[in-house]
Amino acid sequence: MTDVSKAPADEAPAGVIRTLRELPRPAIVLLFGIALNRMGSFVALFLVLYLTGIGYSPAQAGFVLTGFGVGSIVGTFVGGSVTGRFGARAVIVWSMLLCGFSTAGLAAVTAIVPLLIVSFVAGAFGQMYRPAAATMLAELTPPQRLVMTSAASRFGLNLGAAIGPLLGVWLAAAFSYQVVFVVNAVVDLLFAVVVLLVMPAGAGHRLREDTAAPEETARYRDLLRDRRFLLFLAGMFITAVAEVQYQSTLPLEVQQRGYPTALYGAVVALNGALVILVELPLTTLIQRFSMRATVAAGCLLLGIGLGLFGLPFGPWVFILGAVVWTLGEIISAPSIGAYPALAAPTPALRSRYIGALSTCQTAGWAIGPSVGTALFEYVGGAVWVMCAGLGVLAYLGMRAGVRDLVPR
Repeated sequence: MTDVSKAPADEAPAGVIRTLRELPRPAIVLLFGIALNRMGSFVALFLVLYLTGIGYSPAQAGFVLTGFGVGSIVGTFVGGSVTGRFGARAVIVWSMLLCGFSTAGLAAVTAIVPLLIVSFVAGAFGQMYRPAAATMLAELTPPQRLVMTSAASRFGLNLGAAIGPLLGVWLAAAFSYQVVFVVNAVVDLLFAVVVLLVMPAGAGHRLREDTAAPEETARYRDLLRDRRFLLFLAGMFITAVAEVQYQSTLPLEVQQRGYPTALYGAVVALNGALVILVELPLTTLIQRFSMRATVAAGCLLLGIGLGLFGLPFGPWVFILGAVVWTLGEIISAPSIGAYPALAAPTPALRSRYIGALSTCQTAGWAIGPSVGTALFEYVGGAVWVMCAGLGVLAYLGMRAGVRDLVPR
């Protein structure tokens, strides 16, 4: 395991500018590539609208989108394995190439079964690169800089997530949904070409299993023996189940109380704006605390913030809830992104640990909407009590599971 708490004093956590200035060029290119890829990812946002527009029912469109979500879960899980086997650079290139072709295929097929298959494949290859990219960043970044680098990666992702839908809406209005998918495919292919041309041939290969000593050969069963990391993964799963309620259940809550849809839009926009504007500078301070403290406290605040949406007060409670929830996200997310790479007991296991985190988060985001909307329909405000309760459970799990690493 990488004990970053034993780093020398002159390697103490640095601010944003110093961290980015000291990162190797391939790491900077990868950060820009991740942001560009997120900006051009439109499938999940527009697939239902496209399918209902060509004559499918909402239920059929939702079924195809579910296929995309299941593919995403499979892709993140497999991504951890193939990264350890073939190297991060190769996985990023091939997953983005195959994702690009399958995404373009969505604009070419119309029958329900081919759509389901292509959607599954696009989801799988579209997410397979995530463990590979995180593994490569961990390989290229000094351990004491990894929390800040994780925050920089999240900044690019969130900025891309803010710009991407606007670009997608413009493309759909000016041209068609087919053009939206083609542009998505072109961005994927561009990302693959950039990694192929700019990343050193050895990047992402140093931790391959076939170059490791025999005793370092990695398997997911080795991860299953790490009970503390399993507690961390459980905490991440239930946190994701709670967090996704802002997408699935919060708009229903706003509507049921008779508030305008603009209030929901303001809550989501406030979350995005605070993350983009505050997370990077605040991480300069947060990274000085132990990961156990930041991850546990952040998950607790996230659950409590979502729980505030159920209080029977005026619209201001939604703004308060958004601030508390976002603060929890800002405090915990950079450390969460860095933790698996630092907690892996051997370099060969690093991609498995990273892939397991992505899989648990994706599974929570996939399952959460069904759980939350069912609770909302049959038990009303119990969904927000659930969120607060999950925040407490995540806090306890993280306090017990996260090792007390200090990124210095």
